[in-house]
Amino acid sequence: MGHGQFRLTADERAAWERDGFFVRENVFSGVENKRLNTVAEEVVAGNRAFPAQHIDRNALVRDGVEQRSGIYGMHKIHFPSCFLPEFLQRVRDPRLTDPMVDLLGPDILGINSLYLWKAPQIGLGFPWHQDMFYFRQRWVTETTVGTWTAVDAADRGNGCLYVIPGSHRLPVAEHEDLAGSQQAEFKQVRAARDEDGVALEVAPGSVIWFHSHLLHKSTDNHSGRFRRSYVAHYLSAQAEWASPEGVAAGSPVMWVRGATLPGKVTEIHHGVLDA
Repeated sequence: MGHGQFRLTADERAAWERDGFFVRENVFSGVENKRLNTVAEEVVAGNRAFPAQHIDRNALVRDGVEQRSGIYGMHKIHFPSCFLPEFLQRVRDPRLTDPMVDLLGPDILGINSLYLWKAPQIGLGFPWHQDMFYFRQRWVTETTVGTWTAVDAADRGNGCLYVIPGSHRLPVAEHEDLAGSQQAEFKQVRAARDEDGVALEVAPGSVIWFHSHLLHKSTDNHSGRFRRSYVAHYLSAQAEWASPEGVAAGSPVMWVRGATLPGKVTEIHHGVLDA
């Protein structure tokens, strides 16, 4: 599978500039996504080495609110691409990264990844937010780009993503604290209106690429189905550190493709999986 064959189409470029996101269907097969889920479940079962601090249970189960038998209690594993070669391979897959060349340039780093379960009946959503609110504390860049891969079908019933098209042209908004447990991972843009949101209902194997200023959220899963997904964020290697403290703090930075540049953001492994 060579680099270059999955570059942006003209329609995708237009959607990116107009809406701040675009969607591709049938990017990954069911077999490919099942393999990622199998690896993630091996982590949960303790059969794959993985740092315990990056394994998060569903807050309702963890905090004793939900105590029904048979309820699946996982929320996410954080930074799987740093510790699991199968996830690292996915982050570097040209089906995800070829479009990044058109969006960010040829030199690309990986800055964050997470595998989410959003379990049946209790999977929790997240409020309206912009990723750049968090990323700007560490990097100076015009935008990062997120990718959201559907492992299962995602729809209104099981907690799909919602976006506000065109909101990527807005500055980073004020984000306020939100009451709750799992949801407290994110602050909330209270100025965002639900009526402006568009549900992104996608089939398994679909991928959403989105701008870091794009207002987006997801809702709770009240269905009897999983809404598993894999999220990976990318940064241009032309970016700079926001502060000297940012070099040592926060999540690992991993090479994805192209070059790393002197005086710019470079890899920081923090003792994780080698490139």
